[in-house]
Amino acid sequence: MAIDRQKIKDSVVKYFWVSLTLAIAIFTIVVSVRTVGDLRRTNERRRAIEPKIAELQAQITRDSSFIYNLQNSPEFLEEFARESFLMQRESEVVYILDK
Repeated sequence: MAIDRQKIKDSVVKYFWVSLTLAIAIFTIVVSVRTVGDLRRTNERRRAIEPKIAELQAQITRDSSFIYNLQNSPEFLEEFARESFLMQRESEVVYILDK
């Protein structure tokens, strides 16, 4: 009788550990598959955004150069003011012709 109880106890412990191992394995697979899917979607979004990032970086470079020229080149500043704001020197007359 004691041997039967020990066998039953050993059998229950064995099934417990087998069940726990299977549960952990299934959980790991589910989490891994979800993580792989998230990684794939993130990479797709990154690839879709990269051209916009390159465009914005080029715009930043152009704007930085423009600001540098405005701050450090009086000739550039004068040219910009004349073209953008129709400014003139005191002795000049500006004529605006419609196309």
